[in-house]
Amino acid sequence: MPHQYSTALSHMILAGTGLYCMIQYRHGEICQLPCATFGIIITNSVLGIWRWGNPDHGDKIEKPYNFTFFLQSIFVMPFIAGQMWLMNGYERAIAYLHPMLSCIPLTAYFVDKNNKEDVIDLLMVLSVLSCGALSYQINNYYGMAAAISFSLNHFYINNKDNIFDVPGRDFYNYALCFFTYFAYRAVVVM
Repeated sequence: MPHQYSTALSHMILAGTGLYCMIQYRHGEICQLPCATFGIIITNSVLGIWRWGNPDHGDKIEKPYNFTFFLQSIFVMPFIAGQMWLMNGYERAIAYLHPMLSCIPLTAYFVDKNNKEDVIDLLMVLSVLSCGALSYQINNYYGMAAAISFSLNHFYINNKDNIFDVPGRDFYNYALCFFTYFAYRAVVVM
């Protein structure tokens, strides 16, 4: 199995960023969605450290790693968007609509083990626009930065093999560090 220590390092930095954000975020009973976001990111990063940094046994966790990457791609932005709507006093139904809609690709995955990229992209566009519009309305610049960084990461960086001779997965992880921090600040600023 090929190993890429640079990718393992990028996962280590992302796990550290996610852990920092999770520890710093303390809001009692309304912690569910941001903590789930940071938890998914940390879980995928820890598996990524093992997957890419262990040349002998890393390939044995490829399936769990790919599944947590899938969860990361469908849930982290909708969870932050939902939390922002929730913290601004909107109805819970509107706030929880974002994470609930993200269950559609998850359900499709379990039914036929196939990623529905077009459905995922549509849901991510809706979440990014929702988060960006709400952030603009309430002057939450971190929320706008989170929406922009996630959209660049999901729609541009995620689809590249190499960017400036850097593996695309490394670039993706470093860009996700920015999203993670901006998302943390967006829900703390409120």
